[in-house]
Amino acid sequence: MIAETDSIAINDMLDTGLLTALDAASVDAFTAQERPQVLFFSGPKAVRREAHDVAVALREVLRDYSGGVHGGLVRDEEAKALSERFRVSATPSLVLLYGNDVLEVLPRVRDWADYAAAFQRYFGPATRSQNKGVQA
Repeated sequence: MIAETDSIAINDMLDTGLLTALDAASVDAFTAQERPQVLFFSGPKAVRREAHDVAVALREVLRDYSGGVHGGLVRDEEAKALSERFRVSATPSLVLLYGNDVLEVLPRVRDWADYAAAFQRYFGPATRSQNKGVQA
């Protein structure tokens, strides 16, 4: 296991490579690449249940895009230093990026349709069928 969190979904994404754990030093190399990306600001322990809910949706979206969208997990200890740069005002949040350009910030838990619509708006249609039997 790469990193231990309180969320099975986050751990799964880290273990399978859907998410890369990022810190203040590695986020620049991650965002320097001109490609569709999402940063996941999971937040402090107080919002771990909400972070898990967002992680479950994010895992399905990343699977739907079959590697076409690259995900990075910004750890809570790094979030304060990076939140202003990526316009994050609440956690958990997903930050949709193309390279260094922030396209949209999705704060807190949303409906599945909100996540799907935002990703499609910026990154086009998903490459995998939209079977939404989301599991934790």
